[in-house]
Amino acid sequence: MKTIVFDFNGTILDDVDLSLKCLNGIVKKYGVRDALNLDEYREVFDFPVIDYYRNVGFDFSKASFEEVGSQWMEYYNEAKNEYRVMEGAIETLIKSKAYGNTNVLISASKHDNLLAQCEELELMPYFDEIIGIDNIYAPGKIDIVKVFMKDKDPNDVIFIGDTLHDAEVAKSVGAKCYLVANGHQSYKRLLKANVPVYKDIREVPICE
Repeated sequence: MKTIVFDFNGTILDDVDLSLKCLNGIVKKYGVRDALNLDEYREVFDFPVIDYYRNVGFDFSKASFEEVGSQWMEYYNEAKNEYRVMEGAIETLIKSKAYGNTNVLISASKHDNLLAQCEELELMPYFDEIIGIDNIYAPGKIDIVKVFMKDKDPNDVIFIGDTLHDAEVAKSVGAKCYLVANGHQSYKRLLKANVPVYKDIREVPICE
């Protein structure tokens, strides 16, 4: 039995198409570049989000990161009916609980927003703990994960996510990580983490 730490966006929540739509909305609004397609998006998406915006071409001497990030969030909230639970996620969460694991959700999303989304999508019963950050600008998860891991044995914890940042977070606390390549970064990019990469969350060996 393990503690399974799930990422949210792109792992449990399928919001990739919506996130791309919001990105192209701010790209157009600020005249940064032509719209990106899904493959291009998966090659530039990164943490911290400020670096991802710079990868896209934003110049924060012209519009602040806070302004651009707030505009992205406005677009996201306006179209939130377009996201859904990732295929296979609930099945995986149920399987994990049935095996006796502790399911934890840790996200670079603002904590209040994260709870609201989980309640809306009826995900609350599948998690023993839900942890987010205190702002909307997604700097990353390393700090909150280090606090979470303070009294835990890394050998008893497995991280599951969809980005290189998830692997970085797991490595920072000495825990195992599995990545799933149907979220915000491509399979090819995820292989650079040198951890197992799967194409479907149902393939991840969480019942070890």
